[in-house]
Amino acid sequence: MNLLKDPFISTTDGKVSLQEILTSDKDYQLQYFFDETQLAMLQMLSSLTTVVLKPRVAELRCYIANGVSEAHYQQALEKIETKWFEGERFMRSPFPNKAKIAEGPITKLVSGIECGSSANAMGLFSEASEVTFSCSDCTHVLNYNLHMNIKGECFGPTGATGIRGGGAISTLIAGENLKQTILLNVVACDFYQKNTALDSDAETRYMWDLPPQGDYYYAQNIGLERGLFALAYHIDFKLEDKQENCHICGHQSNNISSTFRRLKYSGMYGSTKNGRDNNAGWWIHPYTPRTVKEDGSYAVCARDQHWQSWQELTSYIVGKETNKASVKPALIINQFQNALSIGKANMLVGGNIADQGSITGRVYDLYSMPSSLIENNRRISQVVDAGLQQKDKLSTAFNKLFGIGYDKKFVGGIKEQAMQRFMANAQQIIQQILLDVDRTEARLLKQSAIAALNTEAKKIFNSVQQKYQHDLPIFKALVKGEYSLYRTLVE
Repeated sequence: MNLLKDPFISTTDGKVSLQEILTSDKDYQLQYFFDETQLAMLQMLSSLTTVVLKPRVAELRCYIANGVSEAHYQQALEKIETKWFEGERFMRSPFPNKAKIAEGPITKLVSGIECGSSANAMGLFSEASEVTFSCSDCTHVLNYNLHMNIKGECFGPTGATGIRGGGAISTLIAGENLKQTILLNVVACDFYQKNTALDSDAETRYMWDLPPQGDYYYAQNIGLERGLFALAYHIDFKLEDKQENCHICGHQSNNISSTFRRLKYSGMYGSTKNGRDNNAGWWIHPYTPRTVKEDGSYAVCARDQHWQSWQELTSYIVGKETNKASVKPALIINQFQNALSIGKANMLVGGNIADQGSITGRVYDLYSMPSSLIENNRRISQVVDAGLQQKDKLSTAFNKLFGIGYDKKFVGGIKEQAMQRFMANAQQIIQQILLDVDRTEARLLKQSAIAALNTEAKKIFNSVQQKYQHDLPIFKALVKGEYSLYRTLVE
């Protein structure tokens, strides 16, 4: 099976090839049981298309508008060595002799968690046995997910941090259909070269053609094609001739895998502390927002399992400056805003939430974007700012619980649960309001956001009041908080 030629992508219409998606007008829909697998496949397909077409900005704009013909796709294949995308070679390099190789269930490549019973290894499915088999086609996206999205700490001492760092957030442009989404996230070679500081002789060969060597992998030496599929592990999947339904895509397969073997490479990327300390530098991954500090660049990651992506939406689109750091949007967002300028598209924010070496949640959020991000990003900022302001007001109101003589953990838990409810519900409110970002005047959009978020904050606060109405010290503290909450509402 060759990833550039043969059907391996799971859709509601069965397995199809990358060429079929790019050259057909059929509206294919991806079919994977887990959001993170779906997200990984979108990234992988756009990266594969990047190395096949290698477009400049003008060419990419044409592909998005007119599609890719079968003849052009075949011509592009003739210019590259497709042997490196054969199923047994893609993103896989041979294990060194006499190496101690770790083995694990494919469950780890879906959720990134240890299959244990500790608090930090609580599964994303009720039983690990619910994800036991992967078909041979899905092993490639699981492999990609490991190298690009899963935090290496999830594998303990045998884990390695990849080129992006651990638990990085991805921001992608979402088009009207799968083909457009893939093309909107293709990286234009001239745009990437212009906006990065790669050496003129940066290595472009894939890492399974020329495996990484040495103590540190310097970012400026890693070319675009090499970096899009950068490896952190030697890896292999043991395939069995056994008929089962794949637990990743649901399709029946005669070749299934239940385990994988891995061995981390010896060197380090600039995504690690040792790499940064030795000036390896963080490779600017085109799908990753980044934080720039005095000691280098870092991938933007989700903070904890209760974090909601709307809080950082403004920085994902236009960036954010503070006294200590600046947050810069992913290059794919910059490319859409500043180079393509082709109209409306939405933003997909996704990734794994890593906490103490285990993943306890997923992010997979879609936001409606205005026709022109450059002209209308202030409207988005106003909506997000309204949510952040109301979050602070609600937090201040609950602070009245402290100092009444109760255990801090107890009253802190009351506040934390209420704040988590607000954060989660605000996510849905803001996503809904942004659907009108193009049709509503900025002032009215802001007022709508404030009103909806205020209503939600009051509803949550009142529900806590009602629950503790017979506990006089807590009730009195909440009455004081209520006054503070209502008095400071933004009109």
